[in-house]
Amino acid sequence: MATLAATAIIVSVENQQYHYDQGVYYIQSDGGYTVVQAPVGATVKEIPKESQEVQVNETTNNYYYGGAFYEKSEEGYTVVPATAGTIVPNLPEGGEEVRMGDVTYVKFGDTYYQPIQVDGKDMYEIVEVKEEDS
Repeated sequence: MATLAATAIIVSVENQQYHYDQGVYYIQSDGGYTVVQAPVGATVKEIPKESQEVQVNETTNNYYYGGAFYEKSEEGYTVVPATAGTIVPNLPEGGEEVRMGDVTYVKFGDTYYQPIQVDGKDMYEIVEVKEEDS
């Protein structure tokens, strides 16, 4: 992408600057900007209204949008690592299918999603997968 929308804001994480606009993160690259996975630790004031609340455990709910998980704080919403056991209703674009044994997972970034059925609906559970060394 050659240019960003005027609404894009700059978010800094560990000395790396990201541009954030409507749930999407970009880094500056040769001749423009490249979409990247949401950086853990990035905090933004607002997340897209299409974000969905997901239950992480009995006491914690996070927000999920575009493959990123956000935890609400006083400063806004902070990107947190995916937690195994969290169930999400959809997957971000760009995931790749990975088959291990009899199970096919969808991998997005470093996160593995296992397709499951919940009340007759297709959902995805985040699983911890140990890749076998070849």
